Amino acid sequence: MMLLPACSLIRKVPVPKLPKLSLPSMNTVAKIVPGLAEKDKVNSEDPDVPFNSRGKLGYGHTLRVEVYEGARGSDRIFADIVMVDEQGLLPLGKIGTARVGGQMLPEAANSIASVFRVVGRNTRPITVHIISVENVPVVFINGDVIEDEFIPAFEKMSVRQAVNVSGGRKTGSTRHGVYVTRHGQKRFFSSMESADDRWDPQAGDIITLSPDI
Repeated sequence: MMLLPACSLIRKVPVPKLPKLSLPSMNTVAKIVPGLAEKDKVNSEDPDVPFNSRGKLGYGHTLRVEVYEGARGSDRIFADIVMVDEQGLLPLGKIGTARVGGQMLPEAANSIASVFRVVGRNTRPITVHIISVENVPVVFINGDVIEDEFIPAFEKMSVRQAVNVSGGRKTGSTRHGVYVTRHGQKRFFSSMESADDRWDPQAGDIITLSPDI
C-alpha cells in the first residue's frame, strides 16, 4: 500500500525531453571550424561509438573542440578533432591530455579548460567550445539552470527552446539576463525574448543564464 503513492509521485516529476531532432548537416558543422574534416573521425581506425549527450564519455568518443583565450579580444589557441583513448584521455596536441573518461560533457569541458590553465595559459579566461561528438552537434546550457547540460543542436533552434530542453532556470529564479558565447566572444541579452530576436544558436554555442541580472 505504501508503494503506490510513492510511484505516483515519481511519475509527476517533470523530466525535460529532447525534441525530435532535425540535426544540421555535418558539412554545415564543419564550416564552423574551417580546416577540419567534415566527419568526427581522427583516422580510419576511429570506431563509431553510440553517443548520448546526457551520458558519459568513453573510449572511441570523438569530439570536435575549440579553445579560446581571453574575453573581449579572444584568441583561438586550439582547434581539432580528438578521440578519447583506452585510458580515458583526450589528446590536446602539444598542450597535453585531459582525463575525460567517465565524465559527462560539462565535466569534460572543465577538464579540458583546466589543462590549458595548468600549462600556464591562466592570465586570461579560457573558453572551451565542444561543437560536436560522434557527429552529433551540441550546444551547452549553463549558469542559472537546474543543471549544466549539453543538448543536441537542431535546425531552427531558438535560445528559448534550447533552455527549455535543458530544464530551464532554477526553481523560483527571477533573473532574466542571457549570455551567448561563440568563438570565445560573449554577448549579453537582457531577456530570452531579446536573445531570440537577435541570435540564431549554432553548434558549439554556450548559452549562459545570468544568475545576477
